Amino acid sequence: MYKYLGLFFFISLMYSSAFAQKDDVLFTVNKAPVTVNEFKYIYEKSNNKSADYSEKSLKESLDLYIRFKLKVAKARELKMDTLPSLKSELNSYKQQLADSYLMDKEVNERLATELFNRMKTDVRVAHIFIADNHVDSIKAMMKINEIKTRLKNGDKFEDLAKLYSEDESSKNAGGDLGFLAPMYPNGFYPMENMVYSLKKGEVGGPVKTAFGWHFIKVLDTRPARGEMEVAQILIRISKTVDDGFAKNRIDSIYASLKKGADFGEMARKFSDDRATAAKNGFLGFITIGQYDDTFESEAFSLKNDGDYTAPFKTALGYHIVKRISKKDMSDYNVVKKSLMTKVGQNERFTIGKKQLVENIKKEYNFNQNPSAYKQYTDSINTDRFYTNNWTEPKIKNTTIFSIGKNQYTTDELSTFLKDNTRRRVRMNKSELPIIAFKELYEDFISDKAISYEQGMLEEKYPEYKALTREYEEGFLFFEVTNNEIWNKASMDSVGIEKFFNINRDKYKWEERAKLLHYTIKAANAEELNKIYEYAKGYSPEELQKKYSVDKVSYTSQLVEKSNANEMNGMSWKQGNISELHRQPDGKLGRFDKVEAILPPSPKELKEARGFVIVDYQDYLDKLWVEKLKNEFKVNVNQNVFNSLIKH
Repeated sequence: MYKYLGLFFFISLMYSSAFAQKDDVLFTVNKAPVTVNEFKYIYEKSNNKSADYSEKSLKESLDLYIRFKLKVAKARELKMDTLPSLKSELNSYKQQLADSYLMDKEVNERLATELFNRMKTDVRVAHIFIADNHVDSIKAMMKINEIKTRLKNGDKFEDLAKLYSEDESSKNAGGDLGFLAPMYPNGFYPMENMVYSLKKGEVGGPVKTAFGWHFIKVLDTRPARGEMEVAQILIRISKTVDDGFAKNRIDSIYASLKKGADFGEMARKFSDDRATAAKNGFLGFITIGQYDDTFESEAFSLKNDGDYTAPFKTALGYHIVKRISKKDMSDYNVVKKSLMTKVGQNERFTIGKKQLVENIKKEYNFNQNPSAYKQYTDSINTDRFYTNNWTEPKIKNTTIFSIGKNQYTTDELSTFLKDNTRRRVRMNKSELPIIAFKELYEDFISDKAISYEQGMLEEKYPEYKALTREYEEGFLFFEVTNNEIWNKASMDSVGIEKFFNINRDKYKWEERAKLLHYTIKAANAEELNKIYEYAKGYSPEELQKKYSVDKVSYTSQLVEKSNANEMNGMSWKQGNISELHRQPDGKLGRFDKVEAILPPSPKELKEARGFVIVDYQDYLDKLWVEKLKNEFKVNVNQNVFNSLIKH
């Protein structure tokens, strides 16, 4: 079924160039037109480099797309386009798509460039933090003024941090936060701006963040460490594993690595980090400020991909870290797209949003009614504005401003203020209510401006209209095919069995290897070797009978010859046995053995059921499409189709 879905999801913003061209109709389904440009972009995206515009290739794609459109037509006939779930999903997608059009691209790119330049430098930062909880703002401001005065008089920043800072994690270190890399978390963009405006040794502030006020001192700078992709082996220290035992284990693993052992294999077998051990120790990309300082320093000391550290200790235990790759931040064009995405998901987006609103107001002649605004503000009940009991002004409903053809009234403003009661009652009560009102009023304008622009997108951007249409059709296609074919086929046990019996010769096992995975728990290294040697000539049952099930355990796996890569390099031969992989203590070992080679054989229905269901679905789908072709008239413009062919 996935081959059909690809047709829909491959559609991209490249549509935009098509709408400026003459666009002939290639085919119709019940008189609904499909244009050349729509088909061409689907064809090119679906076929990538294979889009050679040969007659054969074009016919195959055309047939596939006609099938897609027939199913969409059927879905509309069944009124699936009215389903609440589809409408909700479509609205969500349209909102996401609209965001890419609504964001002021100039502002967004400027912010991305700013972030890129900052990412070249790591800055060691200290701060004095004064919380702003809106309960005792006067007390907070008195502290801030005291700090300002004492800094001006030459008091040491570190001493003032210990005395005044409310950040318990850093105050005893003189406010030292260590090296920080952009981008700072949401709420801290103003702090980041100040940090990157200061030189080494300079002090700035106070600056307001989402959590309070900060005085900032830049302690040091260095070229950015950037991002490094790493893997690790960790031997934890715990109540049951003392330092000496952990140290011996990590040293033994390190010795094995130096002798050529595979890092991933050693991580899988011995690492105590369960989250990464199964992935060959893979930790992913790290940057500064995420992990223990020692861990970061050791990791970033690695100069080449493939290098690994000597064992080192952190609070968790002993580590060996391997460098896999390092991101190069030298070329802005390489990282531009990802930075633009990051900026759009960060509080920086609000800056772009403000610029967007101003552009919309200018484009559509924003016009405020001064008298209505004054009447509204004069009538606000300021005594209750910060409470749940606030009531809107009792004034005549009047247009307070207009954007384009739309007018927005005082009643709509009151509704907005009521809908935002939770935010309103949590605003800074040290400020006059009129100031808080103005902030909410600007947000009201912003919401209406963006909503207006969103309503204009289809008119301004034909590609936006096309993309939303195609997304809707993709949902309709999936819903109708799921109802008519996929679900019905998977539940039709009688039909599945009948189809299997007719096509039984199609479902066969290839030649298979019975692969045994052994785990041996021995009293000592000598016994471990004896069990391993005995296993070469005897069955698992005989092995367990001689040494007990407590010492010998195994699992079996059947591997088809086409999947021989699952045998970890073992040859396709009965009796073949892998090397014995020992743990550092010499008492635990693992190995694999090819117990038997099984000849090709037919599958039973239960063994082939998944493949049978897929084939059965395809069979029913072909019958259904032929039925739809009789139900809905398809008309292909052969002359237009021929013009697409490249000989």
